[in-house]
Amino acid sequence: MPALSTSGRPREDVRKPVVDRRISRTRESIDKAFLTLLQKRGYEGVGVSDVVREANVGRATFYEHYASKDELLRAQLRHVSGSMLRGDPDQPDLLDAMPLFSHVREVPMLYRLVAGRSAAARSLRILQEVLEERAAAILAGRLAAGGSLRAPLTPPVVARLIVANLAALLAWWTENGMKEPASEMQAMFQSSIGPMLMPTGG
Repeated sequence: MPALSTSGRPREDVRKPVVDRRISRTRESIDKAFLTLLQKRGYEGVGVSDVVREANVGRATFYEHYASKDELLRAQLRHVSGSMLRGDPDQPDLLDAMPLFSHVREVPMLYRLVAGRSAAARSLRILQEVLEERAAAILAGRLAAGGSLRAPLTPPVVARLIVANLAALLAWWTENGMKEPASEMQAMFQSSIGPMLMPTGG
């Protein structure tokens, strides 16, 4: 029988929340350090040694959480991609990128560091991969609900085309001063991908 704490609960049950909080705090420190350094130096200018120094953690601790710097960036982007690109529950034939356009307008520097003209090819590729994963998940939900794609398109091809269109619009928008509101960019995005998607139930 496990040893009990003074609260009467098994000691491992008491320790687990403490360990979980410690893991969460360490990960938050690494994430915050990475974002701080990213804004100062750009992706190629940041190494794992820089992150562990800024986060005040050991190198081994970093690798307990992330396999590499690329995986750290991928995790950051996956964390936000679900809220940045989503299916519209009220209009299942639409893809909503309004949160992404709004975020880029609010924090343009981060976008430029990861995906702008001065960004590293590697960080841009990781962003595209994460967005393709998200687009593929949305498409899978659409197809399961009875939607379809225009022949001869396949889901992997459409996911890539969606992200290519989105990337092109973001590049054009940021390079031209972001004069258009996010709502207008969303309308352009939807118009660019609409021809690929058949109406749900159609």
